[in-house]
Formats: sequence, C-alpha cells, structure tokens
Amino acid sequence: MDLKLTNKCALVTGSTAGIGLAIATALLEEGVDVIINGRKQDSVDKVVADLTPKATGKVLGYAGDLSLAEEADKLHKQYPDVDILINNLGIFEPTAFEDISDDDWRRFFDINV
Repeated sequence: MDLKLTNKCALVTGSTAGIGLAIATALLEEGVDVIINGRKQDSVDKVVADLTPKATGKVLGYAGDLSLAEEADKLHKQYPDVDILINNLGIFEPTAFEDISDDDWRRFFDINV
C-alpha cells in the first residue's frame, strides 16, 4: 500500500523494541526517513544497524531520554524537520501502589499521559 509518505521524516519515540520498533519498520517500508529513539546509545545503534540494509527510507538515530526537556531540545536541533511524530515512549517501574511517592506518580503521569 502506498501511503504517499516517501521523503517524509518521522520520529518514533521508544522505538528500539516492541510496538515502537514495529511502527518504525512499517514507516521505513513506506519510504519514510525514520529517527529511531531510545535512552541507550547501544540499543539505538543496534536497531539502526539492523534496519538500514532493508530500509527504503533513511534510518537515523537519537539516544536520549525525551522525558527531559533539554533532551527534546537537543533532538530538535539535530533533526529540525520532523513531519510525523509517533509518541510511543512510556515508563513503568514496578512498585507497589502504596510505595509510590507523589513525585514519582506525577513523573509517570507526565511522561505517559
């Protein structure tokens, strides 16, 4: 199927595994240039290396915690021309409800919602 997305650039946050990786792969098959994002450089590098040989679009990478405003600003400076945003990132830290501090609860909410 041709979605007419060739030569567009997509940022897929949290795209080193799972649903984010599947979305990034599908966009690459449509000819979209995709920015792979994760918090760990080695994970981003591995996905970029794995996807590049079979991609029709460019596979780019950005390692950084985009829950932090300064990281989001750095990404925007490096890749200012993003056409499509897939906001897939989320965090989860297994903690009993009664043990979650108010600050942690707010952080989970701010990042995930």
